[in-house]
Amino acid sequence: MIAHRRKQGEADQIACCTLPEEIELLDSKRGAAPLFVSYFTKDTPYEVLANQLRRSLDRLDLPHRIEPIESLGSWVANTGLKSKFIAKVWNESARPICWVDADAEVLRTPSFVFGNPFDVAMVRRHGWYDLAGFVYLNKSEAAGRLVTEWSRLCEENPHVWDQVLLTLAWYRTACEGELSSLFLNDGIFRFPRPWIRDARDRIFYYPAKKKIRPFIDQKQASRQLKAFVDASQKNVNERGSDDIGESFRKALSNFDFSYEMEVDNIFD
Repeated sequence: MIAHRRKQGEADQIACCTLPEEIELLDSKRGAAPLFVSYFTKDTPYEVLANQLRRSLDRLDLPHRIEPIESLGSWVANTGLKSKFIAKVWNESARPICWVDADAEVLRTPSFVFGNPFDVAMVRRHGWYDLAGFVYLNKSEAAGRLVTEWSRLCEENPHVWDQVLLTLAWYRTACEGELSSLFLNDGIFRFPRPWIRDARDRIFYYPAKKKIRPFIDQKQASRQLKAFVDASQKNVNERGSDDIGESFRKALSNFDFSYEMEVDNIFD
């Protein structure tokens, strides 16, 4: 399953495809590029990584806006600023935007977000586990409602990971009945791995369309830099994606919008 469309008064529409069809979809270009956006915290290693992201976007001649912010003293608090920054840039931009984490590089042009007609596009694993490292947001009313809700949730719940609250914002927006979503395969990411696996995939899998050739080099530097950024010990109340409860997982996987999900009960 790669796409979902929900419209007021109509049955949900779900689209599926084979991996070769998905690869063809990802490689097709439809129109103008979105604005690629990111931020980094000053005086941290993220500043160097953000410069690498900027160079990769320049190399591909992709429009971008990457800005510095002041650290709030913890990794979770800093990531919580993402939705506020995205909402600000989305409102100021005349074109769709595409968020890319500062600790990533763009390996090749992500043509699938050029002229993308969906309200939102993001990687969703297992039917419920969203990754917020690459998020496309169209200039549509539904995308605007999602961004506003996500920003509000992050401001009110600084102890919860931003990607968890993105999932909740998506669910609440879909409950209102107007939202079209493209769920990207996590194969668009190159995650850290031995070079021999890259060579194997280039020789055997990409030509045969048995794997997606990555678009984004996701370095996952946050796993190493989280302790550097944190000014104090981990908040014992910090909640991440793995803490999402079974009931919310099932609601997401089954596109069951009959629940009133709040921050407290999504972890039950």
